[in-house]
Amino acid sequence: MKDQEIIDLLTRYKNRTCTESEKRTVESWYNTLDFKHAITSGEYESIKEQSWNRVNPIQKKKNNLYRYAAILIAFLSFSVLIYYVSQTNKPNLVELSRIKPGTNRATLILGQKDSLDLTQLKIGSVVESNGIKIKKLADGTISYEVKQTASTTGLHNKLIVPRGGQYRIILSDSSVILVNSESEIEFPSRFNETERRIKMVGEGYFEVAKHKSKPFIVQSKEQEVTVLGTKFNIEAYRNDKYITTTLVEGKVSIASEKEQVLLKPGEQSIFDGEKILISKAKIASSTAWKDNLFIFQSVPLGNIMQKIARWYNIEVTFENKELAQIQFTGSISKYQDIEQVLQLLEMTDKVKFAIEHQTIYVKTK
Repeated sequence: MKDQEIIDLLTRYKNRTCTESEKRTVESWYNTLDFKHAITSGEYESIKEQSWNRVNPIQKKKNNLYRYAAILIAFLSFSVLIYYVSQTNKPNLVELSRIKPGTNRATLILGQKDSLDLTQLKIGSVVESNGIKIKKLADGTISYEVKQTASTTGLHNKLIVPRGGQYRIILSDSSVILVNSESEIEFPSRFNETERRIKMVGEGYFEVAKHKSKPFIVQSKEQEVTVLGTKFNIEAYRNDKYITTTLVEGKVSIASEKEQVLLKPGEQSIFDGEKILISKAKIASSTAWKDNLFIFQSVPLGNIMQKIARWYNIEVTFENKELAQIQFTGSISKYQDIEQVLQLLEMTDKVKFAIEHQTIYVKTK
């Protein structure tokens, strides 16, 4: 691509007139740069304008060094991501390197006493205990098998995923569960002859193996989801007011003490402890976390920061309650540096962030 073509593309990107394909091209350029710094939003705007004003006169120069420097400066200046200028004398700007995205982290408790740190378990390792065979697969998934001769029906196990983690497990019936941050599931070593029942707190994405005569039941606080074979997501954190169930394929039955409803693919139920409400689901945003993405479609900032806090293992404090109600739409990889995530939110000119230790303070811009 010629210099002028690059500058033209960056001009369209700056003015938000580029195509989706061109947008991806520009942002892919940024991702190849080894540049992990940020500036405050005020400095960002100032540098952006100063840098852009340099491009037109410099493009007339014949010296390649100046031309490419101008292009790079322009690109860095109006990229959607944040850059950090090291100014240790400013209390708002601190090193963010200690805040990392989540990883595959979990502890498996076998029965009442045996505890296994799955993070430390090497790929390909096999652990056997009380007739249970646990293997760590190449992608980090834990495969859970029970020997036919083992008497383990009454033995219950618990998978605990901390803040800043997630984990995938294959149960003895071949059902697959991806467990999100700050969540846990409890399940028997061997399911009984009539049902496959587990308990869950937090969030999990389920791909349930089909078994017509043995329903799969997920108990989350005061709600039960019953399926035979399907894909669905449940969000039921301890301190959340609602339990949200999103059905991707198949059919599920949602039951509380007062009522029972059936969900169809593409539907979502929200249970507030009293009533179960059904609506059309936003599948992409509800299940994005399993594909290593954050996708928000008109979501309050309070909900967004709650998810970010769990994944990055941080705390969040709002300057006032109104800020938590501001709605945002966007998407970003879960493995982006935290400053890049916050800058995308700051670019709306509605909020700004200050970080001290492991706490993010959300303030009016």
